[in-house]
Amino acid sequence: MLNKYGFQFYHWHIEPSSKCPIRCPRCPRTEMRKDIPWLQKEISLELFKKCFSEELLLTQVKRLTMCGDVGDPIYCKDYLDIIRYVKTVNPNIHIYTITNGSYRKKEWWEELREISNERDTIAFSIDGYDDASNNLYRVNSNWDSIIEGLTTVTTNKKAYVTWASIIFSFNQDHLQQIRTMAQKYGCDSLQLTRSIKFGSRFGTYNTDDNYDALEPRSEYISKSGRYERRTIKLSNRVLDNTEYLDTNKQKWLEIKKEYEDDYIMPLCLIGNRGLYLNADGQIYPCSWVAAPYYQRQSPITDKVIAGKESLFRKYEHLMNIKTRTLEEIINDDVWEKLFGSFKDKEKAFVECEEKCNNCAVSNESYSVGYLTN
Repeated sequence: MLNKYGFQFYHWHIEPSSKCPIRCPRCPRTEMRKDIPWLQKEISLELFKKCFSEELLLTQVKRLTMCGDVGDPIYCKDYLDIIRYVKTVNPNIHIYTITNGSYRKKEWWEELREISNERDTIAFSIDGYDDASNNLYRVNSNWDSIIEGLTTVTTNKKAYVTWASIIFSFNQDHLQQIRTMAQKYGCDSLQLTRSIKFGSRFGTYNTDDNYDALEPRSEYISKSGRYERRTIKLSNRVLDNTEYLDTNKQKWLEIKKEYEDDYIMPLCLIGNRGLYLNADGQIYPCSWVAAPYYQRQSPITDKVIAGKESLFRKYEHLMNIKTRTLEEIINDDVWEKLFGSFKDKEKAFVECEEKCNNCAVSNESYSVGYLTN
């Protein structure tokens, strides 16, 4: 397949569904519902196969991260069939499912458990330690169904299971309790996330004043323009995803060498962000550039761009797998402007400046003693 811009096919970020019953305050579907034209969409098995041929799955794909931008993968009608197709073609692909975990029946989770294998990850995004606390951010979540799903996939488990929490004011003093619960329910790891989306950094939400009730202490807020995560092992299991990690390391070294003295370190050329397919069939270099719903400003200059003026909104009709082939999309001349901007500070995209400036990428890893070991 012709690939003149060097898109990386070994890792894909897929939004199987833009459906979700949860109303997280900082989710774009909650904050900017009127500006998102592709709510209540989902990828069918047929459309998935059009994008992911057997040849592509067998020869290039190492990892599929199934995570919504405005939705949740488990609400995709064909989700289990999609996973079954991938595993039938190439069982070595690492499928990473990220979900809030609410409302699916036990039988659905049993089927997911059975078609998954030791190379897969299922991550439950649970911020609370009971129904009331979890609903402070995961509004309309259902604790009982979450725990039933969690305990189902950790019973005679094959996939690696993670409990993932964003740190808020309501859970910052309960992290040890959350760790104990995650271990009790059979999780292999606990992931703690420092978010940037709090009032002191991002503007307040759901308030009439300048107070953000969900904002934690400053040590639990991201110090960069991106989420910062720490993973704590809870079991002796080791996830077998060496093919993905080896490829990622190789690409990282190649791109770092080429761009280490430049303003932008394009993670889309490394592949660890994942080539992004959204629930409406549109393909983008990454999810960060896929949803410019609002006006964005450069973190270091006075450059501003409105969402509707973004390259990715103007030409989204050229990026849809429903109407074009994958080869046609990735080789379209529309990408020349983006890929020609990485080494030119004056032409840098605001989205890339925000997420992939060299300083932010270099400081991606961090270590904070959240818990007593």
